[in-house]
Amino acid sequence: MDIIYLHGLKCECTIGVWKWEKAIEQTLVLDIDLATDTAKAAANDDLKDALDYQAITERVQSFAKDNAFELIESLAEKLAAIILAEFDTPWVRIKLDKGQAVKGVKNVGVVIERGTT
Repeated sequence: MDIIYLHGLKCECTIGVWKWEKAIEQTLVLDIDLATDTAKAAANDDLKDALDYQAITERVQSFAKDNAFELIESLAEKLAAIILAEFDTPWVRIKLDKGQAVKGVKNVGVVIERGTT
């Protein structure tokens, strides 16, 4: 198994349980790891044989921006389902960082893995 990764992916979205959070957009930072077999893409040097990480980036960012969630867990779960359904990968790991959402804590987030390796 090979892994394609998108780390430090910034997404603007409306997320949170508090009234003030529902009225603003926040920036989340995602690290996404995707299982794939890179052998065919490497041999052919052709994007059609690879995971298109630009397309994945655009899909993740547009979904996050176009939807509102209370919990980061909900957003991470929905993103994992979209990636597994729409892109040729059997497994995804998403680390979603909400930054300093809690006073006194540098970073708050969630890491989920879905699919099979």
